[in-house]
Amino acid sequence: MDKQNILDIYKEYIQAFESKDYHTIADICRTPFFASSPSGTTIFGNREELLQGFSTLRSSLDIDGYVGSQLNQLDYMSVAETAGTLLVDFHRINHEGTRYFHGKALYIFQMRDKKTEIIGIVVLDDNTASSWKD
Repeated sequence: MDKQNILDIYKEYIQAFESKDYHTIADICRTPFFASSPSGTTIFGNREELLQGFSTLRSSLDIDGYVGSQLNQLDYMSVAETAGTLLVDFHRINHEGTRYFHGKALYIFQMRDKKTEIIGIVVLDDNTASSWKD
């Protein structure tokens, strides 16, 4: 897998996440899509579930005043010709421009029919994801 392509896809994803562009997120992510953390795993079986899950997650971050993410480190690793991971170290930023949360997540990418998509996220702590469901 091409590292620059993965970084470009991730940057498009994070911009869509920050701007609440859930349809772009759903175009970047393939379903079924999983989000896993130490507290459990959620699977979104179709586009509608994915749209609702990201909307719920993003709305839960609004409560904390989230406006964006500071990407501290992006570590790409090719797993196979059609799969790769991106370990993301980040801070969440609020309206005042203050970093209020530090987290890490592992994004799983897979290529199918010459299109690379995010197929899942492994959150590395209980607090990063907030809530994927109402």
